[in-house]
Amino acid sequence: MMTLTHLLVGSLATGIFLQTPQPEILLVGAIASMLPDVDISTSPTGRILSPISRFLEKRFAHRSATHSIVASGIVGVVSYGLWLKFPLIPLSFIHSLNIGYFSGWFLDCFTKSGVEMFYPLPLRCVCPKNRNLRFSTGSSQEYFLIAFLVGIAIWIFQVNSNGGLMTEFNRLIAAPSGVEELYNQKGGSNLILANVEGVYASDRTPIKGEFEIIAANGNGFIVLRDNEIYKAGNDADANIITQRITGKVSKPAVVEIETLNFLDEDIGKLSKYQGKEAYLSGSITVDDPESVILNPHPREYQAIALSGSTVNLNTAPIDQVIPLLSEQFLTGNLSVRIIYVQ
Repeated sequence: MMTLTHLLVGSLATGIFLQTPQPEILLVGAIASMLPDVDISTSPTGRILSPISRFLEKRFAHRSATHSIVASGIVGVVSYGLWLKFPLIPLSFIHSLNIGYFSGWFLDCFTKSGVEMFYPLPLRCVCPKNRNLRFSTGSSQEYFLIAFLVGIAIWIFQVNSNGGLMTEFNRLIAAPSGVEELYNQKGGSNLILANVEGVYASDRTPIKGEFEIIAANGNGFIVLRDNEIYKAGNDADANIITQRITGKVSKPAVVEIETLNFLDEDIGKLSKYQGKEAYLSGSITVDDPESVILNPHPREYQAIALSGSTVNLNTAPIDQVIPLLSEQFLTGNLSVRIIYVQ
């Protein structure tokens, strides 16, 4: 097989098994797929590692010892042993090295001469049985394979960028667990958008649209659209009862959590978050609860509730909280969730 074919298969196998779009990990897998050909000095690997290549070339036939289960076992023992001794090496690199090495020699099973998979047994493993269907290096069949692999690689890279194969499957069947998995994986570095189909819990009016996921809540999500907040899911307190929900990764974003402590103070500490995408959670005591007037919309999520002199906040938008408590003196602790869109 040509160098390009090996590189594509090594990176593709790494992407599939590790479900990662990270270029450095894919690169390790791609380079590792070239290592089995160190047994011949005319290969790219053989030219780079010429002393090792010349040593192996004199003692072993091409596609024999280095293209076998024994060789993969040795690579695994040595690489994982080094990782145990030097744990600063990322484990994902070790995984990709082993995946790339195995895929590199296994690919050669589909060539005319095959490989000695069970070395030291001289039996050659070839596939398929019909010799005319096997690949020859540089043949039109191989170029067709390269084009096919490029298409698959692009698709796998996109799938992995969106959370992996299982997330993609869950998205296909619109399973809530797929959105949850996507949010857990990417919610710390990107905005996650949810496409929701369902009905309003208050009056069973149909609703369909795209919402920004602010936070997970129970078995559902707190979502935002047009400055209106809802809880989407199938919990008893959901505002939107979902019939179908899918998620997708949107703009890069950084989420920060800060804690504020109040001891009979005004809302001055909240002013720095005004105008930002910030949400408050926690309980705070106010000095004049009678002036806290809530006008909840029956369809929307009730992020602010009053119980005696305590205001309970649960993912409440900062721009709703500041006007409501602007004349109050506060005592208690609040958690602030700030989303910075890049």
